[in-house]
Amino acid sequence: MKKRISVLCLAAAMILTAFSGCSSSDSQSSGSAGSGSESNNTPTETVELEFWGWWSSDARKPYIQEMVDNFNESQDQYKVTYVDIPFGDIFTKNIAQIAAGNPCDIMANSMEEVRFRANEDQVEALDEYITDDIKSYFYDQYIDACTGDDGVLYAVPYSVDTRAIYYNKAHFEEANVDPASIQTWDDLIAAADKLDQKDGDTWTRVGFMPVLGNGGVDTWMINANKGVAWFNTETLEPTVNSDVNKDVLKWIRDRIDHYGQAEYDNLSAAFSSGMTDPFASGTISMLVHTSAYTSSLAQTAPDLEYGVIPLPEYKAGNGHTANGGGFVLEVPKGAKNVAASCEFIKYATSKDTQDFLATKIGDFSARNDFDDSSEFFQNPITQDLAKCLEETSTVIIPNEIKGYTDVINPLIEEGTLGITDTDTALDNAQKAFEDFVASK
Repeated sequence: MKKRISVLCLAAAMILTAFSGCSSSDSQSSGSAGSGSESNNTPTETVELEFWGWWSSDARKPYIQEMVDNFNESQDQYKVTYVDIPFGDIFTKNIAQIAAGNPCDIMANSMEEVRFRANEDQVEALDEYITDDIKSYFYDQYIDACTGDDGVLYAVPYSVDTRAIYYNKAHFEEANVDPASIQTWDDLIAAADKLDQKDGDTWTRVGFMPVLGNGGVDTWMINANKGVAWFNTETLEPTVNSDVNKDVLKWIRDRIDHYGQAEYDNLSAAFSSGMTDPFASGTISMLVHTSAYTSSLAQTAPDLEYGVIPLPEYKAGNGHTANGGGFVLEVPKGAKNVAASCEFIKYATSKDTQDFLATKIGDFSARNDFDDSSEFFQNPITQDLAKCLEETSTVIIPNEIKGYTDVINPLIEEGTLGITDTDTALDNAQKAFEDFVASK
């Protein structure tokens, strides 16, 4: 279910505070090893813990490492080692280690599938250590996402995000485009056409392509449907080839055709390589990306003047719905010391640490206990991103249909790339989804 949060509260989740050792003033920064069955096993020597994540870039890893180092320096019972594993490998490696009985101690993971992992017995229950007073520091919808069907907490919210359109201010001024005029998809394309530049047959500037950056087909499907696009949330019946979805995929394909498949392939490869950023270099005027993109731009294009606008409405009055998600910290099943792992989780999600990470990395916090008096909130980009979060939909995948995206995505991609026509691609994906459900 889509849940909204007030702009004030969401924006305040990104407070700029001095970070000195992260000695939090709330109960999460307690130095105790928790209460319950393991409380009598207080370690007499340092407990070594591994924290797995995928943050390896210069924009993120130094601050993750600093947070870990500060935790280690704040007490002498535990020593955490941060291990960064490529995003494409970490999740399968985590499952393999759980199966082998040798998991890491703290795992960063997706918020959307906490319930599935709980149902599959892949994570430890945390209620004994993450008590109600700690849970109260987080927005209800994020604690709900971290709670299994059995009502037990299996993870703690670490960060949340949304998507918006980043635009190049110089390009807009040159083309006489007012960002406030972009309210609908038609407005978006009209602006992109003004921003386009071509030298003969060569595109020298691309106004906008919908599925570049961190915006995919699902971004636009969720925007048009005001939430879940692929299935009925009550009956779980597949709705892949609805009239709205067919209109959306055709719109995406038409926009790729406008520039040509070769131009799309080149730009997509540039983003995928990680070596170049066509928006940062001025090749693209508008780009869909997450709220954390600000930290990347600070590294790659510190002098770039850019702004942020919400995803436009599919049709006037439809709403500016964006797709968002989040990450959690959890304890893999079979970890050697759940109480010790939870001490680090409480530290990493404490107010001081979340202040530090928001300031340095740009992620929004899932905590609800900040105010709006920070210098960081005075940044107009932060304020605009907070407004986007107000209309963000986080899709929690029901356990009954877990894995459906692996079935439909390759077929939808055929339509996106022009391998099959868009209507046929969605019809094929619909049938595959129906067969997938029937086989359950």
